[in-house]
Amino acid sequence: MKYEFSFERPNRQLIDIKFTIENITEKELVVNLPAWRPGRYELGNFAKNIQRLEVFDSEGNALKFRKTKKDSWTVATEGKSTVVVKYNYYGADLNAGSTYLDEHQLYVNPVNCCMYVPQRISEPCTLILHVPETYKIACDLPLAGNDEKVRTAADFHRLADAPFIASDKLQHGSVKVENHTFHLWFMGIVQPDWEKLNKDFERFCLEQLQTMGKLPGLEYHFMFQVLPVFYYHGVEHTYSTVCALGPGETLFNTAFYDELLGVSSHELFHAWNVKTIRPNDMLPYNYEQENYSELGWVYEGVTTYFGDQFLLRSGVFDFKRWTVTFDEKLRKHFTNYARFTQPVAQASFDTWLDGYVPGIPHRKTSIYTEGSLISFILDGIIRQHSNNKKSLDDFLRLLNADAQAGLGYSKEVLIGHLNSLVAYDFKNFYGHYIEQPNSLEPLIQEHLENLGLEMQVHLPFNKLEHKTGMLLAEIAGFTTIQNIAPNSPAEIAGLMIGDQIIAINSLKVKNNLLALWNEMEQFELEVYTKSGRTYKAALKIGNDTFFEGRKVAIKETINEEQEKNWLAWSKQQFPKPITFDKN
Repeated sequence: MKYEFSFERPNRQLIDIKFTIENITEKELVVNLPAWRPGRYELGNFAKNIQRLEVFDSEGNALKFRKTKKDSWTVATEGKSTVVVKYNYYGADLNAGSTYLDEHQLYVNPVNCCMYVPQRISEPCTLILHVPETYKIACDLPLAGNDEKVRTAADFHRLADAPFIASDKLQHGSVKVENHTFHLWFMGIVQPDWEKLNKDFERFCLEQLQTMGKLPGLEYHFMFQVLPVFYYHGVEHTYSTVCALGPGETLFNTAFYDELLGVSSHELFHAWNVKTIRPNDMLPYNYEQENYSELGWVYEGVTTYFGDQFLLRSGVFDFKRWTVTFDEKLRKHFTNYARFTQPVAQASFDTWLDGYVPGIPHRKTSIYTEGSLISFILDGIIRQHSNNKKSLDDFLRLLNADAQAGLGYSKEVLIGHLNSLVAYDFKNFYGHYIEQPNSLEPLIQEHLENLGLEMQVHLPFNKLEHKTGMLLAEIAGFTTIQNIAPNSPAEIAGLMIGDQIIAINSLKVKNNLLALWNEMEQFELEVYTKSGRTYKAALKIGNDTFFEGRKVAIKETINEEQEKNWLAWSKQQFPKPITFDKN
């Protein structure tokens, strides 16, 4: 099967694709377009971006076809051995998993726009790019010969997993680490700090290789789409990743550069965890429908945990930079009331229900956040019960060995591997904390304590929000209620999400609610609802605090055991002069 990409007028953002299928024997040929892409646990329905589609034989004669599903077509072959499908695809979305065309780049995720024949999904594919000679090409597919514009893929799965950028504006650098070459491609208005990049990428890539062994390939491509607006998004692939970040002018400032490092480390680890180590539910990928699984805490949560952990262990992050990432996970966990009702196993399954939007209040937890905290706990349990001789690293290496043998994993396999490491009842842990919504707080605190750390209460919002239990935002000049805590004064008073607060104690609110409140214990709000009516709500606040977060702090006094645990876990010296417990 052969795929040819070309374009005429980039400003139209219509990409011309020619899909040639040879050696056909069927009277009717079914061709599909994927309905989703791996790494995104919701349907994408990419067929909506096809504007025009025609089918021909090898001599250019039109063949009859009919659309049988939203992303499937059946062709009457009329005895022809070759069928050519010509269509165009609208590439106007620029993110880490999309397809995009403008005057300076052709950026394609083939899983968005490449059709396939279901029963021939394992056959080799050829990719041909008809792009200007001035264009460089960032792509992890091997060359078919000496022409950069012609690439080969062992099968459709390999093609679908190989994004590419063709552009006259690409900037390229590379880092060599233990026989591996890591390519760094930047597309967009940015001045890469190559010295900083080379130093940091070499360190965390080395740490990952030393932990997991060699990557699936000896070359790996980091492709950065740099946008002019704030953006943060990454998508994993076996031999590459695309990360969309912005704005470009701040990309190498300390705070945002840490985000670049974080997403890069996360996506690189995915080359093992989910692209290689994969649950049975996704082995192989089914591009036509949802790939339901309750194991998202492994393929996303464990990856989130290790992505930051590798930056700490490699010395790229110091303690302070690591706490920024961990504190954010604690904030998301503790300010989310859904943690009391939705376990992470169910959250994984339900990503296919409402994707990446907030959803209804207090229903939804995150496999990234909850899974990373569970990973921290599991790592602590294994280290504690093995005197630091074993860790969650060993668990991942066991899964990787299974994957090399072509095996996926299930819940039972996960529990079995955990039980093989240390004497602990992981089956009970799994049922209690992964399949049920029981509090993680005591376990997080215990394992922070083992490292000489502790959790402290953190209030990330303003005092009015914490005391009334309503989170606010200024939208189009109105103070609007975004969320309401269960059993809070705001809920008891009858306030609703989406209400606009227009007055407090008869004083007009105009970006000044906090000042007008003045910490009164009783007050009256006048609100305007979505339905167009106004009403008054009387609030009485007490001693309770809502939407409390947590953050990590260093204990004032630690013992030698805690110092030893910290060193084994982080590979770094303890982060401040140590005061030892005399006991």
